[in-house]
Amino acid sequence: MFSLSPRHIIQLPSAKALAVAISPDAALCAAGDRDGVIHIIDTESGQVLRKLRPHVEFVYTLAFNPDNGHLVSAGKDKSIREWDCKTGQFIKDYAGIFISQGARTLGAQSFKPTTRSHKMTILSIALEKNGLMATGSQDTYVKFWKDGEPVRTYDWHRGPVTCVRFQPETNILFSASKDKDIRSWNDVNGALIHKYTGHLAEIVGLEFMNRNDFVSVDASGQVISWNVNSEKPVETIYDAQNRIQCATWIQAAQTLLLGFENGTIQALQINDPNSKINSCFSCAQHNINVRCIQATNSGLAASCDNAGKVILWNYSA
Repeated sequence: MFSLSPRHIIQLPSAKALAVAISPDAALCAAGDRDGVIHIIDTESGQVLRKLRPHVEFVYTLAFNPDNGHLVSAGKDKSIREWDCKTGQFIKDYAGIFISQGARTLGAQSFKPTTRSHKMTILSIALEKNGLMATGSQDTYVKFWKDGEPVRTYDWHRGPVTCVRFQPETNILFSASKDKDIRSWNDVNGALIHKYTGHLAEIVGLEFMNRNDFVSVDASGQVISWNVNSEKPVETIYDAQNRIQCATWIQAAQTLLLGFENGTIQALQINDPNSKINSCFSCAQHNINVRCIQATNSGLAASCDNAGKVILWNYSA
């Protein structure tokens, strides 16, 4: 039976913690807040090691690069910044709009418009090996990147893009949107491969269980399973009847973690993507909206909420 217990609870000074990510070696957790600060936390001690102060405001998404272990951050200011978390060194801005660190205003930081950047807040980042990156934004666009350079932009969504993911063992990019659709894209010619329809509410998460099967969750509480070769759902495997805010898949435990608006975290064990869930575990250490949840395959998870609380979790299956 799956279980989840707090390892450390960290209260950030900001009123909102919006994003978390765990480093590939599970030694560090990064947490981004509404003030644009990124807090680097030692997962063993729970201590904040350093604060990165790059963004003007609202860090909405964080991801670690599996190639070099660097952190990539993005949010409301539309820059996409890479950091060495062990030293705190700023590496570069993929979007090409950030010139120099100055006062905490857009003008003082010397931002300039560029076709490389999104036009609105960036909501999701996905990083894969061999220099692959994808970003999704409120501007409804999906951008595909290779070795730090934008390769193409996909613009067929009709609402903000809330989640981007790469299909395992491939370069095929998937995107989910508030328009209630999921789309997959050809990385070579940019063509649409599939349009997956079935959700009745805005999609807030998409996670691959294996190369061929994935799950998506929406704001109404629906959890739907899919096969990549069919544009129609396989099964609605769970109806939470509560607003889901975020999700993450733990491959080692065959478990989907869900974060809810009421502060609850639920764990759904899914041994067969073609059937209903096997079991459901619930805990309520957060008292308010869980904004982001992430997990490793080595027994560590992290979550954050609208009250500025970051929780590092131990889990077992």
